[in-house]
Amino acid sequence: MEFSRLGIKIFAANADAVRAKDFVPIFHSWIQKQCVENHQLIDVHDYSHIHHGPGILLVAHEGNFSTDMEDGKLGLAYFRKQPAESTTEDALRASLNSALLAASLLEAEPSLGGRLRFRRDELVVIANDRLLAANTAPVFDELKPTLGKVFGTKANLVQVNAGTKERLTIRVQAPAL
Repeated sequence: MEFSRLGIKIFAANADAVRAKDFVPIFHSWIQKQCVENHQLIDVHDYSHIHHGPGILLVAHEGNFSTDMEDGKLGLAYFRKQPAESTTEDALRASLNSALLAASLLEAEPSLGGRLRFRRDELVVIANDRLLAANTAPVFDELKPTLGKVFGTKANLVQVNAGTKERLTIRVQAPAL
């Protein structure tokens, strides 16, 4: 089975260095400059008032970026909306590349003055489609070979909240992404 609606969350190494509201003007400038490759950036929404919520959301036609606060951990999340790749591996690589590009842009953002850094040794992969990717051991086992190809065979893969109604979420720990 092929999955295309995959999300990536990259964790901030220093979450206390920035405030959620700092991202609003940054994301607006990204829209003005259209600086995220292969994405039509459209709008910004402020959900920072929601406890452990999506924070600041940057909407694009192809996928959404957000300063995710799930589980109280600041990170940059990217969720692909439009199927653009033919295989699960291609979709995963595309989502990972989009998330890493956005993380690099934020790390280089002059208004943040180098205060924000993202970890490159741990992230989560989220299947944003409960119908095709139920949070079960068989689906996780089906995805393991693809995850190994993308993150390396030495990556530690752990299914989070297995067997629950939550989305299939896999914690990936690898030497460097």
